[in-house]
Amino acid sequence: MSGPIRRFVYRLPFLLERAGLPAPTGLFGVDWIVLETVGRRTGRPHVVVLDVIARDHAPDRFYVQPANGAAADWVRNVRREPGVTARVGGRRFAATVREVTGPEGADAMLRFVRAHPRYARVVAWFVGHARGLDRPDAALRPELGGIPTFAVEPCGRP
Repeated sequence: MSGPIRRFVYRLPFLLERAGLPAPTGLFGVDWIVLETVGRRTGRPHVVVLDVIARDHAPDRFYVQPANGAAADWVRNVRREPGVTARVGGRRFAATVREVTGPEGADAMLRFVRAHPRYARVVAWFVGHARGLDRPDAALRPELGGIPTFAVEPCGRP
């Protein structure tokens, strides 16, 4: 897929958010989360819309992955300042972002792949993550464990 088309598809959820339209939570059966990060150089707020690849209800935790890997601006922002504001559906909350690349991230991604096989294949192809998602979990786990993955967890800060 060409650069301009890929950029547009990446930015579409953000453009909907900017236009004042809610992120279409539930699109393809996948929730989206809106993160407002603090710019690492400017200190200004920046907004990104991400797929929720997994959710643990107890504790209240959302797993996300950057389409551009560790080079994504929002990743570099949360590595400097992990405190964010998050929105899922109509719920807005203060949260902390923590990197879980490795076994915890692989488990979250495996749940996503098994729960949304068609969407996961499209996403994997589109962003160039894992190849051949129809392999057994034991074969996928090492590859998926190397993909940058983050947990978004509500916190008590105002």
